[in-house]
Amino acid sequence: MLLLVRGPGAATGDRRLAVSVAGSSRVEVFRAIPLYRGLSHVVELEGPGVDAATRVEAGPGLEVPPIGLRRSNGWLRATVHVDGGASLGPTDLRLRFASEKTGPEVFPAVVLRNGRVISVQPRRVPLGKKVVLTFAGTEIGNAEVLARNAFTGALVLPGGSENECRVELTFTRPGLFEVPLYDRAGIPKPAPAGDAGGGFEVAPAARVEVVSP
Repeated sequence: MLLLVRGPGAATGDRRLAVSVAGSSRVEVFRAIPLYRGLSHVVELEGPGVDAATRVEAGPGLEVPPIGLRRSNGWLRATVHVDGGASLGPTDLRLRFASEKTGPEVFPAVVLRNGRVISVQPRRVPLGKKVVLTFAGTEIGNAEVLARNAFTGALVLPGGSENECRVELTFTRPGLFEVPLYDRAGIPKPAPAGDAGGGFEVAPAARVEVVSP
């Protein structure tokens, strides 16, 4: 993915920030940098003076190896590794300079679930009728449903866990569909380039067949 974040630099003007994970599509965002558990991210920062940063510091569970820093005029690139057990929620990335008058330049970030949906019950449902689907998987807590034109009225029901999520919805056309979920604390993890999906990974056994009554 390629995510662009614009934010004010401390006395250095506007910044453009790109976060990429190999093979994913490009998305532009304007809030906290999304970092997904267990993945490595390439962070590219553009703006006046960013290449003068000597290192990038990160919150607990994140690692930014100094050896991975690359720079040119007005451009800095760093690799951010997110541990699979990193604490979820707000964190930050901090640019450190040899000479600092007001401290580091701070960019807010958020550690998000990198969930996987393994199965769903029931797997076969009627068209046009409200149904409740029970999804099983790993790291699928705090889920929200990513909108799709195959269904309406999607609502995540209370009582879920990191391994189970119940969703109420109504399918509007027949076929075989995924119901994409994502961690509502941030944006959905972008899908690989050329894929219309996004959010948590969905195994084949978690696809729903919708049939006419």
